[in-house]
Amino acid sequence: MSWQDIYASPWQGVWGLVVVSALFLAWVAIAPRAAARGAEPAAAAFVRAWAVVFAIESICDATLPALAGVSMLPFVLLGDFRVFLLLEAVADPGRPLARHLLAAAAWTLFVPAVTAAVSLGWIAARGPLPGPVADVLAGATSSQALWLVYETAFVALATVLRQVVVPRRRPRASRYLRAVLAYVVAYYGLWALADVAILAGFDQGWLLRMLPNQLYYGLFVPFAYGLFFASTPPESAATSSRVQAAR
Repeated sequence: MSWQDIYASPWQGVWGLVVVSALFLAWVAIAPRAAARGAEPAAAAFVRAWAVVFAIESICDATLPALAGVSMLPFVLLGDFRVFLLLEAVADPGRPLARHLLAAAAWTLFVPAVTAAVSLGWIAARGPLPGPVADVLAGATSSQALWLVYETAFVALATVLRQVVVPRRRPRASRYLRAVLAYVVAYYGLWALADVAILAGFDQGWLLRMLPNQLYYGLFVPFAYGLFFASTPPESAATSSRVQAAR
């Protein structure tokens, strides 16, 4: 049995991706609400609601396309939207929710637009995207190549947000937001590396792809939630340091 066969199996491609999200939802339901104010206290209530909504979305993302034949595209966009919505709401919690939703939607459409432009550019220059491209890269398919473009573009966008946009906006939770973006760069970068291996004909690329799948489907929401409430606003940390020094 190849790694591609294992990757496509239901236990890995469907059920194995929902375990962490399901456990997280159960924990949120039964655990007492944390008293921690979080990286940005004004956004704490939002982050709690965001975590529940997108943990449920992660389970639907992992199951509905495979079990009900639902298109993956809306879930791909929702998976990116959840990142941008979290960034917008935590960076500027004083704005109305509608503005956060619009800003997150605009960021979400950027990478698909880049991917579409690259695809159209390829078609204009060289004709339709290839099916099997044994002449170029063993085992490549047009969809796999497009995913690689998408993943690479998202890594570039998330890196710019982390290194340029967040520092310029100077939110109180900038360290938290940069950590979230580093996590996103990690899973999109691993996806890209896996797809390069797959396009080059290495079956082990499917094994590598299992890691970012878990980071994306199961672990992202618990990571973002846990890190938020484990973080302390800068002024709180400074106050705590002064109190300890006074003692």
